[in-house]
Amino acid sequence: MDGEWISITEAAARLTAAGDVVDRSTLSRYLKHHSDALPLRPDGKSNLVEYASLRAHRGENIRLRPASPASRTPAPLAAVRGGSTQSEASARKLAADAEMREMDLALRRGQLVPSSEVDRAGREAVALMQAAFEQALEREASSAALKYGWDERTLRIVLKDYQRRGLDIFNRDVLKSIEAMTRAEEGQGETAD
Repeated sequence: MDGEWISITEAAARLTAAGDVVDRSTLSRYLKHHSDALPLRPDGKSNLVEYASLRAHRGENIRLRPASPASRTPAPLAAVRGGSTQSEASARKLAADAEMREMDLALRRGQLVPSSEVDRAGREAVALMQAAFEQALEREASSAALKYGWDERTLRIVLKDYQRRGLDIFNRDVLKSIEAMTRAEEGQGETAD
């Protein structure tokens, strides 16, 4: 990440010029949502983002449609004079509705997975992993007791303690990740209302 660090406003302008039409506000939300993959660097009152990694990340995660000729033309005269806030609000609502329909379609196509499904699948995977550890522990305790002449009962107690400690740490870390993802999803749902 030794590339060029630029402001979010400049990144939005460069991405738009490169065909990835995005405004500063949308890009800021995108960066907040993908903060694990796209870190920000504070610079006074603003934040900087590494442009090459941002462009690569958006290239992998955003389906770009060619911009319509209307979006390449300068703003209409009414917008230059201040425009109507009602028409601007209506346009934003139409854009938001279109984005929601696109997300619904992507969900139906299986291109998106709700975090609740990820949560459920993760919990099932942890339960399966714990069962596999229990079975492996029994086999390994018997095998090690025979191989090294150790007391199998004591060895089983020690191995179960290590297993419990490791799984506790794993569960805590996974639950933190799931809670953070759920909070982010709930936060987006509240802002969309």
